[in-house]
Amino acid sequence: MFSDNFSLNLVELGHFSAHLAMVVVLVQGLAPMLAKPLQQPRLAAISVNAAIAAFVLTSIGGLSLIHAFVTSNFSVMLVAQHSNTALPMFYKVAALWGNHEGSLYLWVWILTLFTAMVAWHGRRRYPERLPVILGVQGWLALGFFGLILFLSNPFERLLPVPVDGHDLNPLLQDPGMVIHPPMLYLGYVGFSVPFAFAIAALVTQWKSEVWIGWIRHWALVAWAFLTTGIMLGGWWAYYELGWGGYWAWDPVENASFMPWLLGTALIHSITVQDRRRMLHSWNIFLVITTFSLSLLGTFLVRSGVLSSVHAFAVDPGRGAYILMFMTLVLSVSFGIFLTKGRYQQAQEAITSFLSRESLFVWNNVIFTVACACVLLGTLYPLALEALTAAKITVGAPYFNAVMIPIFLVAILLMAIGPLVPWRKASVERLRQRLLVPGVLALVAASVMWIFFRPIHWTGPVATGLVVLGLGTLFTDLWRSVQVRRSQHQGEGLGRATARTVAANRRHYGGMLVHFGILVIVMGLVGSGLFRSEKSVAMVPGDVLEIGGERLRFDGVRTVQGANYQAVQARVTVLDGGYVVLPERRQYMRQEAPTTESGIHSNLLRDVYVVIAEPVGEKWAMRAFVNPLVQFIWLGGLILIAGVVVSLSDKLSPSRRRTLSRAEGARA
Repeated sequence: MFSDNFSLNLVELGHFSAHLAMVVVLVQGLAPMLAKPLQQPRLAAISVNAAIAAFVLTSIGGLSLIHAFVTSNFSVMLVAQHSNTALPMFYKVAALWGNHEGSLYLWVWILTLFTAMVAWHGRRRYPERLPVILGVQGWLALGFFGLILFLSNPFERLLPVPVDGHDLNPLLQDPGMVIHPPMLYLGYVGFSVPFAFAIAALVTQWKSEVWIGWIRHWALVAWAFLTTGIMLGGWWAYYELGWGGYWAWDPVENASFMPWLLGTALIHSITVQDRRRMLHSWNIFLVITTFSLSLLGTFLVRSGVLSSVHAFAVDPGRGAYILMFMTLVLSVSFGIFLTKGRYQQAQEAITSFLSRESLFVWNNVIFTVACACVLLGTLYPLALEALTAAKITVGAPYFNAVMIPIFLVAILLMAIGPLVPWRKASVERLRQRLLVPGVLALVAASVMWIFFRPIHWTGPVATGLVVLGLGTLFTDLWRSVQVRRSQHQGEGLGRATARTVAANRRHYGGMLVHFGILVIVMGLVGSGLFRSEKSVAMVPGDVLEIGGERLRFDGVRTVQGANYQAVQARVTVLDGGYVVLPERRQYMRQEAPTTESGIHSNLLRDVYVVIAEPVGEKWAMRAFVNPLVQFIWLGGLILIAGVVVSLSDKLSPSRRRTLSRAEGARA
């Protein structure tokens, strides 16, 4: 009885804490605005303590909800609808964000976390502007608290209390979906910090030399989390949904991809501003637009306007609220930008078309165009249906036809970039340094075209660009190592390489990110152009030949999980003696079938098998051989490692400018 009362009271405490947190973020937003009119400068400092208090209060609410899930407190409607007593503990915790109300609470919880981190971090570094930054964050949090507490209340109670709950969506009962949403939200919400900095810079006429470094740091952190979330989502879709792919240009996938594209442009553009003191206004535009696209992603997923495996269908009132909130944020932020943006003027200009800053500008153009194309393909069907009631689908054919050429151009710019210095490049030196990588690229493209015919033109072109990129990355590093060895006689190659990288981790972290992207491209080419697929009906003992592999179907058995029953097939990969175990699960509470693929992986290929319903005495089987698909996940790990290396760079701006001049001298 005591335990039951404690659980009930804890939920009420959490609910009260969430309401109190809403009041606190209102104070956080108002305090900086009222300090000047009331001539009370100390009033602004309240926002710092308010930011930390809001996170503590929001955490109490979030932890009370997690406790309700863990203890199966079905008096909470959210728990009754998305959990039950048989659900494994791992998924009971993750069930908090496996639904509309809980996922929104996670959104605002992360927002208050980042705001508290900014408050703690900024007390000594930028105390004068900190209250304004926190004020912006406070108004954002207030908007989401309003949605959560009045339209999507996760603390809503249920009477009478049911004996058991409904269960978590079976598709979400997977380790990938436990980690994937928080990573995406850390990315989405992370871009709110650069947004708050940019608005504060506009309002207070903050010099860009000071705030641009902080924006870069937070943008890179947000981009890394968003990248991780996208990669985990692709990985989950690959092994869980049973279709052999990892990206389908689903509208909700696009919702996360659009801020990633503009976030990528922003990170490159910030580098130009940091090094060459230009693109100030453009960077603020990118910051505002990137965060606005994060809000758009929230609207698309939570409004019910999309039908998707990722989306939660909800009532139109919630979608209307999110749309109005997003419109308000856009209107206010761009209004401030248009009226105050003239104070953020560039101090330098591009002096040569053939320079690194020029390539970065073209990089921005490419990624902005790519984002616009994805936005058009995602929103056009929605707009058409709203205006004419006509329903159309814009799918993979459109996106592949438009996006692949754009990305190939981006890879070309990425490949050439490391060899081009700031300000102006010597055409002759650039030609000499591109000669060997260029020849290797042509050879690689020609080999693929000759020996793998017939093949789509994108295969040889992408392969050539990957080889060109790898060649220029190696050339850039080798040139710097040789300069160091000439300055430090007797230093070994390994030591010189390690110290060269350590001396400029920001640059070589970026090069490692580029290397990861090239590895991902290899995986996309291999799995996209050379995939083998067969659908057959088999009886035990049958052998299927596909993609150079021989698969023997050994039969099926029934297995019992914690809250499901499954038919598990045994398939042997004869050439290596490996066994894969695809399953078809039936979740008892929801009576919903799901497919669990059986996969055997090595670095060069995946053997991927899915079992379907029996056809008479035979079992329907679908098999794939996906070459190089592991390169996609490996490239993602390399990419994140590059971000970590880049973030570890603690060089001062003056030291970075010295290194920039040294790079120019070597060029």
